[in-house]
Amino acid sequence: MQATENATVDQFDAESSARFASLDRLARDATMNRSFSAVAIAVGRRSGIAWQSVNGHAELTPEPRVLHENHRFDLASLTKVLVTVPLVLQLVEAGHLHLGQRVASILPQFEAGGKDAITIGQLLTHTSGLPAHVQFWQTATCASDVRRAVLAIHPATAPDLEVVYSDLGFMTLAFILEEITGLPIDKLAAKNLFEPLGLKGTGFCPEQGAPCVATEVVAERGGTVVGTVHDENAHALNGVAGHAGLFAPIGDVARLAMMWAREGTVDGVRCLKRVSVKAAIRDHTSWISPRSARGLGWVRSPNPFWAPADLASPASYGHTGFTGTSVLIDPELDAWVVLLTNRVHPTRHGDSPTRIRALRAAVQNASIAALVN
Repeated sequence: MQATENATVDQFDAESSARFASLDRLARDATMNRSFSAVAIAVGRRSGIAWQSVNGHAELTPEPRVLHENHRFDLASLTKVLVTVPLVLQLVEAGHLHLGQRVASILPQFEAGGKDAITIGQLLTHTSGLPAHVQFWQTATCASDVRRAVLAIHPATAPDLEVVYSDLGFMTLAFILEEITGLPIDKLAAKNLFEPLGLKGTGFCPEQGAPCVATEVVAERGGTVVGTVHDENAHALNGVAGHAGLFAPIGDVARLAMMWAREGTVDGVRCLKRVSVKAAIRDHTSWISPRSARGLGWVRSPNPFWAPADLASPASYGHTGFTGTSVLIDPELDAWVVLLTNRVHPTRHGDSPTRIRALRAAVQNASIAALVN
């Protein structure tokens, strides 16, 4: 289909158009009033995609580019749950590691700074005691510097005292995956996830000339960041990291969401066992903090990081990305919602955080209302 500034996938009939009219209006309004330059939405059930649309521009500056369905978004922290979590669970299924295993038993250098008791499960649930964020990129001269700094970092607290969302834990998980498999996370994900699922537009470090959605205008990085990961620490790791770095178009993210919604399988291809999915999405952290419910990587409600979804059931789970991305899956209502924006383009500053929170709430509520009687 030839994309226009406001285009909807042509496979959906008039009945679908009527059902999702409010959702389509939300996307059109968000781009036409320039609250967001790009908005892509996909919603569906376990049976497949019910509605998909793209609206707006992949880039506004220095030159406007109309958004097409094949444009790859920088998914930011969706990398954690769409790549790192399933790859770790695949190793659990194969018996190569277990969640109670000490990280230092795989990466001895991680023992530094009093981290010898931290487990893989605590990294996944953000209960390891590691700091929330450290700007390694400001002092690192290469990816090896970042790796050494992450492994040498001192914890902020003892494990299992608090639920603190930490990129460092997922950076470490990528190092674990590489240590066990001998493959960096981008190659491992291509082999075990992207290729089996037929995700031709998904991966780390998009090739030169690939159609990508712009993120922030950063003078120190040469202007508009496009085709290169926005996250500074992931950029310092050459774009390949466990916490950020994944690029994908809306259709591919929809297939990854369906893989979770279908308990590990899409079109006869099984990436995870049902028991692994169930283990990943159940609440692992409310016993530590009743207001910070988390699965393995996934966010559950209540949680300060929960993207508003007033109509979702208590069984729902999701995740967001700093660049303006989100995934919501509700197994009880048989509904899933993917929202991709580039809310940091041209800048992360101003009222962008407030706008993306409002759009996530509106899109997720309208999607569930359209899907569920």
